[in-house]
Amino acid sequence: TLRRCLRQAEAWKEIQRVPKIKLLRGERHRVFVLTRDLEAEYLAALSPILRDVASVLLDTGLRLGELVTLEWDDVQLHPASGAKFGFLVVRAVNSKSSRPRNIPLTARVSAILQSRRAEEVGLVFYGAGGKPLRQTSLDQQHARTRKALKLPNDFVLHSLRHTFGSRLGEAGADAFSIMKLMGHSTVTVSQRYVHPSPEALENAMERMSALFSRGVGTDSATVDTENDQVES
Repeated sequence: TLRRCLRQAEAWKEIQRVPKIKLLRGERHRVFVLTRDLEAEYLAALSPILRDVASVLLDTGLRLGELVTLEWDDVQLHPASGAKFGFLVVRAVNSKSSRPRNIPLTARVSAILQSRRAEEVGLVFYGAGGKPLRQTSLDQQHARTRKALKLPNDFVLHSLRHTFGSRLGEAGADAFSIMKLMGHSTVTVSQRYVHPSPEALENAMERMSALFSRGVGTDSATVDTENDQVES
């Protein structure tokens, strides 16, 4: 809360810059990440609607508020020209960062959306009688399942978004790609999901060396040729 207030004060030019705040030891709460082994057990224990919601959160990194306001107008099930996957659009008005973004669809999310597409308009996810889903109700359903499975209390629905980010990092996504997909306001937030392995670092150095070695050779040859022409 204090950080948010300070950032707003900077935006309003009440202060010149946001001071660096160092949290006390023990204040950095561990973020729960759902493992692949637990994922199947967790999803199997959910109600059909919450299972669809959780699966989409896992594969898109949507915030829960973004998911419950998602409309069919924001969904493109078929790939656009030159693309491989369909996508969904998070509108700026529904995004925490107030910036729109597109998120490609996985095969699992595409199948879920296809199965739910009884209507062409309106909300994608809704409750009884077509009423909007309440985030508090979804949180309560999740909490009951978590308790039944004896999972840690720090496993909340928002943890599925963190799981998405962690999986992107494990897959080798760079911080800027993660920022775009998750809708972070700065790349600093996205960097916590990036943990390059020693092999990944070596591959990056190898690609850079190969690229610039070829470039230097070409540049030198060009210069030598030009010098020869001048001398002749």
